[in-house]
Amino acid sequence: MNIKTMMKFIHYRKLPFAMMAFIIALAVMVLVNALAVLLKTHQDIEQTPYLGANTVALWVKYLEDGVDHSAQAQADRDALLSLPDVDVVSFATPTPYGGGGPEMTLERGNGQDEITVSVFYADEYFLPALDIELVAGRNFNASEVVPATAEDALQPTLVIINQTLASKLFGDDSPLGKTIQNAAQSYTVIGVLDPLVGANFKAQRGKFTLVLPQQKLGKWTSMLVHTNNPQSIQSLSQKLADVIYAQPVKRLLTRNEPLLAQRSLGLQKEMALGAILKAVIMAFLLVVFAAVWGVVKFNFVARKKSMGIARALGLSANRQMAMVTLEFSLVCLAGVLIGTLLSVFFANWLNEAFAIARVSNWLMLLIGITMLVLVNLVVQFHLAQTQKSSLADIIYH
Repeated sequence: MNIKTMMKFIHYRKLPFAMMAFIIALAVMVLVNALAVLLKTHQDIEQTPYLGANTVALWVKYLEDGVDHSAQAQADRDALLSLPDVDVVSFATPTPYGGGGPEMTLERGNGQDEITVSVFYADEYFLPALDIELVAGRNFNASEVVPATAEDALQPTLVIINQTLASKLFGDDSPLGKTIQNAAQSYTVIGVLDPLVGANFKAQRGKFTLVLPQQKLGKWTSMLVHTNNPQSIQSLSQKLADVIYAQPVKRLLTRNEPLLAQRSLGLQKEMALGAILKAVIMAFLLVVFAAVWGVVKFNFVARKKSMGIARALGLSANRQMAMVTLEFSLVCLAGVLIGTLLSVFFANWLNEAFAIARVSNWLMLLIGITMLVLVNLVVQFHLAQTQKSSLADIIYH
């Protein structure tokens, strides 16, 4: 059995071999891009920081008109601070992981593109309520926080930014004392904190955040309630609800849950997608195994007599095994090559449409090697079965 004979047999059995190559190509394409999405999903989950392990987010809606909503919010804050397990209450709009939230477009000089960032409006208790440490600079003080009733003429002029935004805007230079600007106003950076993500933390703009010293109190008010007793975080929500509903003005709690629970809720789709992709990967591996098994079995049955005759004419078992293995390996490599080219094409589309990076070359190589090993394992199994049979059995059955 020589190369010419092998190529003739591949041509003669081109349909099953083409089917095997097609299935392998499809599997490589799906596996490569499924891995890319899976890695992006895991990256999004891992890069989402754990903020406020001892913090509950409250969103309050005041149902009565004609009342001072700002005064009601202050009364709620005082009532919450009277609880023995509560040590910090911060007015913050929005709260982390809350979804959506205000944004700001910052102008950049030297012809650079504008950058859209997520904005928090908060008081001086925002950082303590989230247990966030400043990387550099200082926090706001009470006199720098613009009250909720401020006129448009009184706008915040100071800002604290997160480390990601600081690196984006200023590189390795210190951002302290420098200004950032949007179309209407400029702000002086007094502090840098880390970590912090925006309420829309799954969007690219959610990675860049800034905090302005301003209270946004009104018919809708959101608060961060920090407990000094980590063991009470699960039972704290009911106590907070009891205090809020005990106030004279009618109100509704639209959100009352630990921040980490909101983080998990916000990442539910990513976690579910990760589980689905793992199932898809396993399913395709099983499909490939079944397809390869079927094609190999079909070809071994079809060529059983020719293999027996070649053995009878003096072809050694080792040489026969090597030639058959090479034959199937060539078909597998053709499928892997086609699948790799297809996966590169779809990887570019995924990158442009969803900012999903292409998997590394070594991962693509690993997938190709896995396919080759799988094919050869099946081939070697059938070869071993054939070698156990006598020449008469091989030729006449």
